[in-house]
Amino acid sequence: MSNPPGNSLQVDQNRRVSDPGESPEAGILHLIERVREELDYNDAKGGSAYRLGMHDGLRFAEDALVNLLNRHGHQAEVRETPMDM
Repeated sequence: MSNPPGNSLQVDQNRRVSDPGESPEAGILHLIERVREELDYNDAKGGSAYRLGMHDGLRFAEDALVNLLNRHGHQAEVRETPMDM
């Protein structure tokens, strides 16, 4: 993976991770997937101190989003990555 996932290099992020009109649950699931893509990209870049810090921040975001969905009765799970080991 040589480029960040999604449109991270573009100035215009369209201010969204899911299409307008979708349910909040769908939007959060899309955001979780986007965080996971960033985790995968981060994992592929190696394990420097900077990357480990990025991983921790992304992992915190994924954990919080999964917890939010679960507390409101929706199914979501945290996915392990190689850097979690």
